Amino acid sequence: MAAYLKIPHSLADDILDRYQPSDNALDCREDGQSPATFIEALENAGHYPDLVIFLAHALPVREAIWWACCCTENRSDWNEAETQAIQAACAWVTVPDETNRRHAETMANAAGLETAPGWVSQAAFWSGGSLTEKGQPAVQPPPNLYAHAVAGAINLCAVLPDGADAEHRYPDFIRIGLNIASGGNGRLPDEDPTS
Repeated sequence: MAAYLKIPHSLADDILDRYQPSDNALDCREDGQSPATFIEALENAGHYPDLVIFLAHALPVREAIWWACCCTENRSDWNEAETQAIQAACAWVTVPDETNRRHAETMANAAGLETAPGWVSQAAFWSGGSLTEKGQPAVQPPPNLYAHAVAGAINLCAVLPDGADAEHRYPDFIRIGLNIASGGNGRLPDEDPTS
């Protein structure tokens, strides 16, 4: 069984308590289950969207957003605003300061939340700090709001525009996420088709 060094929870239930899991996800749940065992059960059942949601909530904030960055960078069909949104989120992961967080907000608005890159930048903005404009009373994001945006970004990236490539994208995106969860950088070499 894989060791996911970046998942700071010993039980899958500790992560499932952070959001409202689907019935499909709960069907894979067992008492005392580790995150790794639950991930394996979701993967074996082909519940990829549920696995993405679970892992987005399992990873620490920077690792989760980095995962979304890596997945969206895997596609080359983004327009300029979408590409800039991905770059803004990557910049926040590299230097998670207020300037980069606010820039991510601007880029999320420019890309739009009907796109995966827009959600990647939104996740960076929702990572912490106030949701209100500078000078207004601070309003902190709800816990794990960033994880919902990460999951939205990755699931949209897998299925849009028409769902035709989802069956190929999901396994790749999950490999990237599990690599990050294991302490890797998410930059996986292309598999050699001859091996």
